[in-house]
Amino acid sequence: MSSDNSTEPDGSKKRAAEEVSDDSDQRSRKTSKAAVGISINQETIRTGSDPPADDKRLGNYITNDDEWFNEGVTSGKKKSSKSQSIEALKEDEDYFIVTQKYLKIDLAHFLKTGETKPFISSTAATASQRVASIDFDIIASKMVYKRDLMALIAAVKKLFEWKVHQSKEYMAPYFPLIQSSGAGKTKLLHESQCSMANDTDVHVRLILCTNGDPPEMLSQNCSIFSETLDVSQFQVGEDGQRKLSEKMATLVETNDNKKKVVLLFDESQHLTSNSDGWHFRCIRWWLRLPDKPNGVNVVCVFAGTTTRLANYYAEQNHSTDSRNASVKYLGGKKLYPPFCQLTTTGLVSRSDGPKFGTVGVRTNGNIVTEFDVATQYGRPLFGRLQLNGKLKDALGSILFRMRGAGQELSLQKYFSLLATRLQMGQVSFDFASELVASGYAHLTHFSPPVVAEIAFLPDPVCAWLAMTQMIKDCDLYEKVGGILMGCGKHPSVWSEKAIKIYSSALCRPEKGDVGEVAAAFYMLACGDELRFEHSRDLTQLSVPLENWIARMQQGKGAKLSKSTAKPSVNFIQVCRNYLHYTLNEIQDSGLLKHWYLGGRASYAYASCKAYDMLVPLQYTVNGTLHYCPMLVSVKNRVAYSAKQRQAAIEAMEKVFTDAKVETGVCMLFHIGLGDTLEESSSLSHTFCQGKVVSVTIVLPTEDEFGATNLALCSTCGGGQESEVMVSHAELAFGAEGNCLLRSKTKNDDLSKSLLNDISKGYNEAFGTNSGATTGTEADSTM
Repeated sequence: MSSDNSTEPDGSKKRAAEEVSDDSDQRSRKTSKAAVGISINQETIRTGSDPPADDKRLGNYITNDDEWFNEGVTSGKKKSSKSQSIEALKEDEDYFIVTQKYLKIDLAHFLKTGETKPFISSTAATASQRVASIDFDIIASKMVYKRDLMALIAAVKKLFEWKVHQSKEYMAPYFPLIQSSGAGKTKLLHESQCSMANDTDVHVRLILCTNGDPPEMLSQNCSIFSETLDVSQFQVGEDGQRKLSEKMATLVETNDNKKKVVLLFDESQHLTSNSDGWHFRCIRWWLRLPDKPNGVNVVCVFAGTTTRLANYYAEQNHSTDSRNASVKYLGGKKLYPPFCQLTTTGLVSRSDGPKFGTVGVRTNGNIVTEFDVATQYGRPLFGRLQLNGKLKDALGSILFRMRGAGQELSLQKYFSLLATRLQMGQVSFDFASELVASGYAHLTHFSPPVVAEIAFLPDPVCAWLAMTQMIKDCDLYEKVGGILMGCGKHPSVWSEKAIKIYSSALCRPEKGDVGEVAAAFYMLACGDELRFEHSRDLTQLSVPLENWIARMQQGKGAKLSKSTAKPSVNFIQVCRNYLHYTLNEIQDSGLLKHWYLGGRASYAYASCKAYDMLVPLQYTVNGTLHYCPMLVSVKNRVAYSAKQRQAAIEAMEKVFTDAKVETGVCMLFHIGLGDTLEESSSLSHTFCQGKVVSVTIVLPTEDEFGATNLALCSTCGGGQESEVMVSHAELAFGAEGNCLLRSKTKNDDLSKSLLNDISKGYNEAFGTNSGATTGTEADSTM
């Protein structure tokens, strides 16, 4: 089919004078019908020139089939008819993009069916929700350390070498700063601006990016920003590209003749809101121009929540829709890595400003709770909200961002909530990007186009909200903003979802981590029940040590001692910690108190042989609070003899002895034992200062929370059959039956059959029995 290649001056295709088709008229009438009663002027919204006819934003709704046109018309008329129909669709989309937040209409459903439907919990809607104004408390206090600040400034100054050395390696002099909401991006940009402004050679501007937001939705006090860049004012096309270039030229104008300019763009995800990141790419091409106004050297930082800022590779130099192909651009094809060093977790707890108060003491008319104090040990935004008395009203919005709307959660949302508390492992590139953009994951490494590593950093607010969803009948957030969320679900539901997450390979755990994750899940679930029994508002996070142990023992062998020291545990999430500290270093540095008040425990570093988890304890002596460690060794095995059990406890006790720490607890945690006669034990002695006591916890095969099933689940992405096949060589030489495999399967016939077939195949291939043993002999090797 031939096409009309003639273009208008703005780069768009020429349009015929024919009237719009009947289908287009019908769609326009539907648009008008949907907009009835909305006091918004549609013509006012459509400002600037229209995007070119080949706009890719509508790719999901427009097909290229020739049947889409009438076969009786000429090629020119076909092109014209298609162009007009595209324009009608674009008008609908442009209109609803701007007004969707008012209409609450599902845009995709409307364009597909013409029917209006409530708009609920899309990624874009969730990501755009704010729990505080952009500049909330930014200038209220200084950062208490300069590690992040100095690292960012050093990275910015290195960008200036791009122009000086005529870089042929890196594409353009910029790097993104990508993290989820509330991590302190704006704070860091502001302090960087203040610091670099003292440099006599550098001119710095902090720019707020928006996308047609009405004034009341913007920050009420924009004193920290030098400029506002509204991308909705620059329509896709040559004219829009020219206007954006003119805007960039004004941003680098200086009155002090400085030759170095740093542009710090905040909320940069708005630059990529167009389907192909047109605004962001236009700015990048402008940065690649060899000459700038007055010869200045310009570098940029783009702060935002989307990894797309770091994932746009070089396009062809010859482009027909938005760039002048006759201009020679500098630069290569490699991108500067994003800045990921944001160590702002717990910033408020370490600040010199006023603390919220002491637990149990009345402050500002309210009794301070453990949750109030814990809020200072997570994201700086949440800590500042709590100090200003505004966190309570924001909790619903935070939860909405974490889990979305509606009672039914997707498997991805289950993962977001579980990983907040358990640190389950790494996920795919696209999923990692989504968790950063529309959740509270922290980007730790980025190597496009396939590697994005994330972590859920210690954050008691997110962990507390996730906890409310994991307690049966907890109705603290049954509704958020009038949207029904449903009550909390029993922990067994969450363990079943965790099994699906691992078995479907949505998440890949590190070797040996699943047993630790399952143990942590069981510990948290037992603690959650005790917290909920004590107070349905869950503001007290700590639980007595003896009650917690008794709950984990499920009433078997539990003997509650009445220690005068009143030891307690206080963790609602378990985080990764790779510091190779000895116990005395942890204790002397104050980390135990920091972890306890922040409501967290830690997994040990990977090569730690004596224990797998470290839990902080608090106890009282003569009215004074003290803190000591509890070491947990998790054994995810079929059998574990009494001799092995004693050796494991002695290994933990040796850690205390070597570090000269005299007070603490050693816990041996068995999960997945095949021998049901094994039982838990009570504390070896009553807890007291100056003594290291021990306890053994044995989970029954059918525990009520499903933790054992989680510990034994398949993690290879293909179920038990895949586990057998990927281990075929070792199994064929070593055993019959699936005792060496830890899959939780009631019927072992399939596994035994597969293993026997594999063993037989090896025997035939090598003409020998290849050392195959009976099932009984194999079991004895465990």
